Order: sequence, then C-alpha cells, then structure tokens
Amino acid sequence: MNRRNFIRSSCYTCVGSLGLITILEACTSQKYINNYVLNNNTLTVRKSEFTAVNKKTPTELPFVMLKPEQSPFPIALYKDGDSNYNALFMQCTHQGCELNPYELMIVCPCHGAEFNTKGEVTQGPAEINLKSFITTHDHENIYIQLS
Repeated sequence: MNRRNFIRSSCYTCVGSLGLITILEACTSQKYINNYVLNNNTLTVRKSEFTAVNKKTPTELPFVMLKPEQSPFPIALYKDGDSNYNALFMQCTHQGCELNPYELMIVCPCHGAEFNTKGEVTQGPAEINLKSFITTHDHENIYIQLS
C-alpha cells in the first residue's frame, strides 16, 4: 500500500468511527427533569429520577438533565457507580457553547472538545475541565450545592 492510500484509508476509518460513535451515542435518551427543589442554593433531586420506565420495563439512566430557571445552561447529573454523583455545568470551557451529554462522554458541538463524565478534558481544543458542583446524597435524594 502506498502512502496516499494509507492516509486515505486512515482518514476514512477515523471519520467512520466518529460517525458510528455519534450514531450509537444518539441512541441514549436525555431525561430533563423539572421535579427538583431549589432551596438556599441547593438543588434536591430524587434518586428515583434515574429510573425510566419504557414499555413497563424499568431502566437505569446514566444521567439526568436539570435546567434551573436562573441558569443560562443546563446541569447534567451523572450517576458514577452506586454511591457517587457528578453534577456538571453544560457550558464548554473553550468558547462557551452548550454541550451535548452522552452516556460515556460530553461533546462540544461547536469545536469538538470532549470531556468525560467527571468533567475532565479528554480532547481539545478545551484545556480547562468543566465547572462541577459539590454533590452529597442520602437514601432518597441527591443534593447539588450551586454556590
């Protein structure tokens, strides 16, 4: 194989892989919840919001989305294992675009920056991790400290 064919094949493979990932990630549904309580800069979300019932079958969601009225961007609340939750502000740290959350990553539609579900940069052009919020939880609720 000559160099030109190798480069062409490599480019097609990369583009195809990105397209496949995008298609597979698009299958993940986003659940926006309005059933939360805001009190003293703390959002309270019920843990049961991570359960979706589809055709009478309960499914555990990897994340839920919240859009507080005073916030210009939504907040993605990811479930990280059985006992940890990550609340991330969905504004890209590169140029401020609203991010698209998926099950395994968060992607900026403007310039292609990628973040993991903990808000850490995994691919530029962004160089700064996402703004995150302190979360705590008890048996029934998750508490997100907004300040």
